Amino acid sequence: MIVEIASICDAATANGAGGRLNILGAFDRIFTQFPLVIPQCAAAFRVRYQRAEAGVHKLILSIEDVCGHPIVPAMESNINFEPVAKGFDTAAMNLILNMQRLKIERPDKYIVRLIIDDEEYAALPLYALEAPQPGAGPANSEVKN
Repeated sequence: MIVEIASICDAATANGAGGRLNILGAFDRIFTQFPLVIPQCAAAFRVRYQRAEAGVHKLILSIEDVCGHPIVPAMESNINFEPVAKGFDTAAMNLILNMQRLKIERPDKYIVRLIIDDEEYAALPLYALEAPQPGAGPANSEVKN
C-alpha cells in the first residue's frame, strides 16, 4: 500500500471508494488566538493498493500533540478494500474524516496520523500558532481563522 494523497483541508468529497477525490483548501498551519475551534475541516487520503492487499483492514486516524497525547479520541474502523477489477494491477481507496468543531487548546505542532493494520502510513503536521501582533514584523501571507 502507498498513500498517494494526504491532506488536511477545509473540505473533501469522494465519488465512490476509488473514484474522484476532491480536496478544497489544503493547509498545514493556522495563525489565530487560543483556544481555537475550527468550525469544519477534513483529513483526506487516497491509498493505492495491490491485488493481494484487497480485503478488510484495520484503520486508525488520530490527531495528537507532539508528545503523542490525543486532542480528540482516535477514530478506529475496519475498512474493506474492494477487489482489484479485472484488467487493472491496482486500485485506490479514498478515505475522508470530516471533523466538526475541532478544538485546539494551545499553540503547538499537532500530527494527524493514518495507521493501517498497526503500521503508520501518513503523519501530517498541523501547526497551530499565535497570530502575529500588528506591527510585529512583515505580514504573513497565511489566512487567519
